[in-house]
Order: sequence, then C-alpha cells, then structure tokens
Amino acid sequence: AERSGAHGAKQRGAPSQGGPPLLDIRTLFHHCRAGRMSNDTQKMPGRSPRHYAKIYRYPGGIIDIIASSEADFGPKGLEAAEDYSKPGSAGAKGKREQVRGSSEATAEDVQRAMRRARAKVRRLALANDFRWFVTLTLDPSKVEAHDGAAVIKKLNAWCSNAVQRHGLRYILVPERHKKGGIHFHGFFSDSLEAVDSGTIRTAEGKKPRRPRSAAQRAEWLAQGGRIVYNLPGWSLGFTTAMELTGEYPAAVAYVCKYIGKDGEKPAGRWYYSGGDLAQPEEIFAEISPADLREMYPERCFEMCVPGRKIALVNGATE
Repeated sequence: AERSGAHGAKQRGAPSQGGPPLLDIRTLFHHCRAGRMSNDTQKMPGRSPRHYAKIYRYPGGIIDIIASSEADFGPKGLEAAEDYSKPGSAGAKGKREQVRGSSEATAEDVQRAMRRARAKVRRLALANDFRWFVTLTLDPSKVEAHDGAAVIKKLNAWCSNAVQRHGLRYILVPERHKKGGIHFHGFFSDSLEAVDSGTIRTAEGKKPRRPRSAAQRAEWLAQGGRIVYNLPGWSLGFTTAMELTGEYPAAVAYVCKYIGKDGEKPAGRWYYSGGDLAQPEEIFAEISPADLREMYPERCFEMCVPGRKIALVNGATE
C-alpha cells in the first residue's frame, strides 16, 4: 500500500523498528522539488565523485543505508549538488530569506530541521558507548525552569565543567513538561558517580517504586525490573539514571521521539551534546533503491520525490 508522506512524497514498505526511519536526506527534498539536482554535477570541474548510496556503520555491526535512484551522495553532502554561484542566483542566504517569507515553507523547514536533528542524535548515540539513560530535572530554587535562556546558561556551565573534570560525554534532549518547565532526557557516559536510589522501575510500571522489603526487591528484579540510580554530581536539581542494557537502539529511538515532541525547541536547540564523541563511519557505495529492497525486504522504507526514488534502512546488521 502507498500513502502520502513527507512533503507529499509517496511512501511504501515496512518501516523498521515500529516506525519510518529517521530521515537525514538534508536538503534533498528541497532540491528535488525545485528540480535543481542533476547528475551533471558529477561532470563539473572540482566536484567530488557522487555515489548512489551512503552507509553509516556503528560499533557492533549495525548499519544505516540511504540509497537513491541518482548519484546524489558525496563527502561534501547533498548540498554540493546545488550551484549557488551562477550569475543571477539569490544564493543560499537569498533562498533562506525567500523561505522566511512563506509560512508554509517555514513549517517545512522546521520539519526538515527536526528530522535532521533526530537523525544526528541517533547517529551520535549509536556511535558511542553510553552507559546511562538519564532524566535531569531542575530545582526551582536554583534555576527558573520556565526560562529557556536561564536553563541553558546553567546547563552549559555544568556540562562544560563535567566534560573538563570528569571526561563526560553526553547527549541531552530538552522537553517542556505540562506545567511549562524544562527538563532533559538523554545519555551519559560512565563518567559520574551513580548511587542506588532504592527504587525499581518494574517491568509493567512507568514510574519508579520503592519495594517494601528485600524479598520484594529481588522479586521485582527477577521479573525484569530495573534499578533506578541517582547522579549526585548533577547540582542543578534531581536525576534518575538507568543502565543501558538490552535493546540499545530502542532506547535511542525513545530519546529521539522527544525531539520536536510539541513542535518546538524548548531551550533554543533540538538537542545538546558534548565531550569526546565518536562519529559513525561513513561509506559510499553503488547501491540502488531496488538493490536495497532486495537486500532488506522487511526493513526497507521507500519513497518517491520529484526526480528521485529513495530507499532507507535503519538498524540493519552487516
């Protein structure tokens, strides 16, 4: 079955891991709709060779693949296919000004930026060996949680100190809760002290619970419960932290859902990251959308945009 997808594109296939793959085709939709991309870019002097597919390889043999019906991919990204230097061209800045003048285009820009942020967080998370899934909340006596600028000023100072003193690596996604305050979900490396909070997140429950006895604690853990830890080093409020075990990509997808959850950037940016973060290995290949569909028939997600057929596979194994 085909259904309407992003920017009116037709999409079909079996989305992997419970939903469509995170799209990181950057400005591909924009260029294709404008009819500006062409394989002629491969013949232009000074251009890097273009390829039909891009593969992101992560530790543990996990890969993501994006394939196009045209040779769109290269080391400088898809933006290299657009020549803004032609006489009479408005240039990149001019095109952004045109976008700002259209409410419809601005909404599309926001959606495109949100997809890029989700894809970037996914790649960073999969490429690094984080230990903790964390939730950081703010103590109102220390920072006004409704004031995004104040929150980020405090967060940046704390993170910078933790990176320099403890070698912290982190990814944090801000979320505005129902009362309007900001808190964060994300990943920390094994760099900070963690202490057992005495509570357990049971297999069927969403909120941590404190067992009435050692026997009940052992029972809950045997049934798949998770120990909830606190991070005393978080000086701005309160924390919960759980070890990243089991299906790590599922935890990554869970955090990515918070990006743009309410259609906004609660604290000025979609996400915050820092420390000595590794990047996924990038490989260019000659794989067509049809090849990708044949290789991963159950995981391949396909779409059509003007002038292109695109196929994506997230979370495959080599």
